[in-house]
Amino acid sequence: MREGWDALAAADWGHARSCFEQARDLGERPDVLDGLSRALHFQREYPRAIELTERAFVAYREVERVVEAADTARRLAFLHGTINGNMAVASGWMARAETLLADAEECAGHGWLVLDRAPFTDDAADRERLAASALAIARRHGDADLEYDALALLGEAHVAGGRVDAGMKLIDEAMTAVSAGEVTGVVPVGDIFCRLLSACEIALDVVRAEQWMSVAGQFEAWSDFVSPVCRNHYGGILVAVGRWAEAEAELLAAIRTFESGYRAMRGSPLVKLADLRVRQGRLDEARHLLEGSEFHPVARRALATIALARGETALAEDLVRLCLEGAGGSDPACAPALDLLVQVRLARGDAAAAAEAAARLADIASASGDGRAAAFADLAAGRVEAARGDERAASRLQAALRSFASLDSPLEAARAQLELARALAGTAPEAAIAEARLALAAFERIGATGDADSASAFLRGLGARGRAWPKAYGALTKRETEVLSLLAAGCSNADIAGRLVISRRTAEHHVASILSKLNLRTRSEAAAYALRDAATRPVVE
Repeated sequence: MREGWDALAAADWGHARSCFEQARDLGERPDVLDGLSRALHFQREYPRAIELTERAFVAYREVERVVEAADTARRLAFLHGTINGNMAVASGWMARAETLLADAEECAGHGWLVLDRAPFTDDAADRERLAASALAIARRHGDADLEYDALALLGEAHVAGGRVDAGMKLIDEAMTAVSAGEVTGVVPVGDIFCRLLSACEIALDVVRAEQWMSVAGQFEAWSDFVSPVCRNHYGGILVAVGRWAEAEAELLAAIRTFESGYRAMRGSPLVKLADLRVRQGRLDEARHLLEGSEFHPVARRALATIALARGETALAEDLVRLCLEGAGGSDPACAPALDLLVQVRLARGDAAAAAEAAARLADIASASGDGRAAAFADLAAGRVEAARGDERAASRLQAALRSFASLDSPLEAARAQLELARALAGTAPEAAIAEARLALAAFERIGATGDADSASAFLRGLGARGRAWPKAYGALTKRETEVLSLLAAGCSNADIAGRLVISRRTAEHHVASILSKLNLRTRSEAAAYALRDAATRPVVE
């Protein structure tokens, strides 16, 4: 039995299972049932894992081990809620854990119970309060796993509330404790990784995410539950920063993993993939992906964008309002939805109502100090001023463009640049053409086909050609065209080498040549280019 628990700590699920199955000769001991259920859980034998966990709970109760029984009840709440999507049963088990610990002397179990309430609230202030309470309990009882899990939650709550630097500092400390081996539990390690990437997704901090993920391979748990959850958050980051080919790969991998378990979590990567499809201009695909998830705020915003694109402005406004309902008055996460509301109201010719929405967005940006909200506020104000013929529009839109560029948000930056071009069209048509061409090039680089079509139409309206890629770019050879198609399919250099029966070094050479000829910076930019333009480019034998 001791060997089984050691194997669990080392994430050796197969050996742990074998040990606990042999230890069952000791009888229906709660420790054995508990350990075996955990091993089966990580081996994805979920129904039997739940059955054994319930038996472990009963066995702990029979020997009056209240703290362990409460811990088992918490785990059952998690399993029923995430694997089966049965929130009623999950709620019942959480209530059971609370009742068991109500009269018990304070211990780390009370802190874990507090921490487990965090997923049931989206309010950053409430999550901050829960994290601080759990952290205090952890430090009183010397539980390092609880301490750093709570510290990471506190950091995530700070980031969600707009205190990005303070929050990331706490998360970095928690991640350092993981990498130093101070956090030993598989579940706390997974929690901390997920909180890191959740915070990075909120702050669009792809650099921090990738720096910490570079050390993830040393943790065996990464290949189990941690991976799909983290991939979901990482995919969201990649969507925002315009690395769409990589984002799609991460989100699809998360969806596939969640199909075999944790079905309650499948909705999140599906909604993010739909958001990506909207950004790419693939609206019908997005609508299909959102079926059954229409209640999600991001889904409603995506559906509103689709409705606006189809000229259904009344429906679009209703959906945006639903998206905004219940949001805090100073929540910076409302910024994209409010900017969309400005667009909808301008589309139906109500500049006064659009100005009202833009003013609300400006208030949120001012109250929160959030840089992304401020960028959206400038964009929204610029849209309204341009619609009114206000000469201040260009200045506002240039500020939005600079802010989005500094925030590594290429789609929003290009949209601000196209709006700037439209604002300049009446007084400075040549400048408008130059700005629109830059926007078109950016749209095509990341694969935003709908926006690229809008930019091309605007350029044609000014009598200019809508070419995104300069003619001077070198033509690709036949082999380079083959490599480019494999890049578009998401292949690594090793994959390319294997498929084309060439060395890895040769594959690397071809990729470098493609990037140079097309004046692209990354593989994802090459993939986006291939998806839109490779079929029309000349080939040299």
